Amino acid sequence: MPLIEDRVSVSLKKILLATDFSEASEKASVYAMALAHRFGSTIQIAHVFDPSAVTSQEEAVLGIPAAKRLPTAQERLDSVTNEFAAAGIQAEAVLRQGHRPSIDLLNIAKADRADLIIAGTQSKTGLARLILGSTAESLIRNAPVPVLTIGPQTELSSRGPLVFRKIVYATDFSTESAKASFFALSFAQDSGANLYFCYVLGYQARNAGTKDFLDQGFERALNRMVPQSAYDWCNPECVVEHGDATEAILELAEAKQADLIVLGARTASFWLTHIAHGTSPDILAQAKCPVMTIC
Repeated sequence: MPLIEDRVSVSLKKILLATDFSEASEKASVYAMALAHRFGSTIQIAHVFDPSAVTSQEEAVLGIPAAKRLPTAQERLDSVTNEFAAAGIQAEAVLRQGHRPSIDLLNIAKADRADLIIAGTQSKTGLARLILGSTAESLIRNAPVPVLTIGPQTELSSRGPLVFRKIVYATDFSTESAKASFFALSFAQDSGANLYFCYVLGYQARNAGTKDFLDQGFERALNRMVPQSAYDWCNPECVVEHGDATEAILELAEAKQADLIVLGARTASFWLTHIAHGTSPDILAQAKCPVMTIC
């Protein structure tokens, strides 16, 4: 895995906030506002209107035509945008029409060179997630920039400037994880955070001697990932856990009271890793803090 030798810094000049006006999107808006205050970011608030989808029981029963529903979507989008403007944040509303929201959102992010995409998710676990899918998961698999997901268990942020004080960075020593380490270090530098480099060893050692041998080996590998300069501007700590990756990462995040989890997700295997228990999607569903994923 490549090492980062130089001091790093995070830049969030442009943030794309994806919204469908759901409760999850409202929570994501609060995080977008807090990050914009911290980094002086401009915000694009994007909604993709799907003419074939209805969002309420009333629309389904009455059969309200798409042409009459579109102005309502624009009004709701303008309302969200006005909230950002009232908070002193430069924000722009972007409305698109389409049947595949993730594709339109990715096109917006690429065209406007967004540094970060923020999305709320009602991500499910297990086979239900594999069948249903979600816009957020599609964004993660294909986005050229990090995606910050605000899951259903995420605690609400304040609307003031947001800094991450305790960050769990989980790695499997893949290329994707190497990319993610840059962002974990960047945010840690910004706030002088406690940064936990974590590897989860699924193998269960039969005796203490083997366990200690494995733990020490992987701890050394984790330590090699930490730039020496990082000790000047954050507090890195290397942790080797055992057992199920999702459970171990979430338990570590809760034990350390982490306010950010950073993951590198393998694009090709995002859906199929461990079949019904893909690590990244399950963490999105269960984390009590935002999750930043980089493919």
